[in-house]
Amino acid sequence: MHMTELGLAGRPGGPQGSGEDRPIGVGGAALAVGTPSDGMRALRRAHEAVCDWSHRMVGSGSFGSFPYRAVVDYYRQVGKARVSPELVALLRGLSVRIGCSGRGRPWSSPDAWLFDSWLPLTLTDRPMAYDTYAGHELLQVAHWEAGDPERSEDLLMAALLADLAQIELEALGFEPNARQRTRTVSVLQALARLTEYAPATGVDTAPLAAVREVLAARGGDEVLLRAGAAAAAAVRDRVPEPLARAVGIGLLPVTTMHDEQMFIRCIQLFERLFARLASALTDAVEAVRLGRPAEAAAGLSAAADRLAGATAPLYRILTTMPPEAFAVIRDHTHGASAIQSRPYQMIELVSAKREDGPYSAEKGPRFTVVATLQEEFLQYSGGWRTEETRLLQEAMVRLDGAWRAMKRTHWGVTLKIIGKVPGTGGTAGAEYLKAAASVPLFPLLATV
Repeated sequence: MHMTELGLAGRPGGPQGSGEDRPIGVGGAALAVGTPSDGMRALRRAHEAVCDWSHRMVGSGSFGSFPYRAVVDYYRQVGKARVSPELVALLRGLSVRIGCSGRGRPWSSPDAWLFDSWLPLTLTDRPMAYDTYAGHELLQVAHWEAGDPERSEDLLMAALLADLAQIELEALGFEPNARQRTRTVSVLQALARLTEYAPATGVDTAPLAAVREVLAARGGDEVLLRAGAAAAAAVRDRVPEPLARAVGIGLLPVTTMHDEQMFIRCIQLFERLFARLASALTDAVEAVRLGRPAEAAAGLSAAADRLAGATAPLYRILTTMPPEAFAVIRDHTHGASAIQSRPYQMIELVSAKREDGPYSAEKGPRFTVVATLQEEFLQYSGGWRTEETRLLQEAMVRLDGAWRAMKRTHWGVTLKIIGKVPGTGGTAGAEYLKAAASVPLFPLLATV
């Protein structure tokens, strides 16, 4: 299958060099893709804007005025696989000139930190990596927000989902069809359930309830578009500017396929979810050490609820990707795999000591941890009251059940979309996920 048949070149209305119509939305091109001349104009705007900023502002350190929009618009129009080497060289020159580390080194302001974390996403002359593919380092921006970090993380998830909803709503409005409607409905279902897995956002729930009513009534496209746009806008209104900016600039697909935008947003949502779970487990270890089993149990129960609430709606979105579309994305993203996710691996490592077996990291970062929750529980629980031990044990069992259910769903989705081919990170693909789903987070818990 040629790339032009899947929207990797050309413009809305026809592949490059032809007059034939081509699809926009699911299975086709992103709405932002234009003609080759549109791409050249976007390149000129981006190049001129970056040069102008470099000459005027780099010495003053005014990172907040960097022309993100011009660069992001160009990248989305042509895809990272086809961006101009000259623009990449210009951006790399900025990296060298300013001394960016690409790993969020300490900076004096959120604007400077954001720029330092974003710039590596644009450098296509590097090997593909999971973190830079989906901008995970960039989305640590929630840590810069003052106040409640839990609320900031929930607002970040809400902003990511609202942006995905807007992308799918615009595609449905531009070119209504059954596949795009199915995708849009699945995203709005996830948005309507936002409070189940991001309860601290404080968003107005009335627009979310209106979406649920429209979905239950199976309303037409017009009413669906109206209700969905109102819900997405209600969420965006609650998002602080630094979080909104990070979400806006953190989507740089490699191809021009509409499906890849959804894929990246889902990866980002799962990564934030895994980060929350890893944090809950780390906090639980500390609470156990301090003799606070009830506190540990409350945190783990909340984490289990969050994971259970997010798993079904997010994976439902992923199942709307046509296998042929994902095959093209895979061809362009070798080396970037969720097996490299640091929060995902941290969840496994902080939970319990485990021997290498049918499920091991295979590839990706390795960590060492001082203590695991299972071992700390076994060490300290003998000194607690029976009710405290049971309370924490039940919370651990709940989290384990939600985690393994998530992995079983992942396995099923993988079988549907890619079959039994090897995984992108060098794993055994679906067979690896099948083995992973059978391994508990706390293997020794049943012996207590």
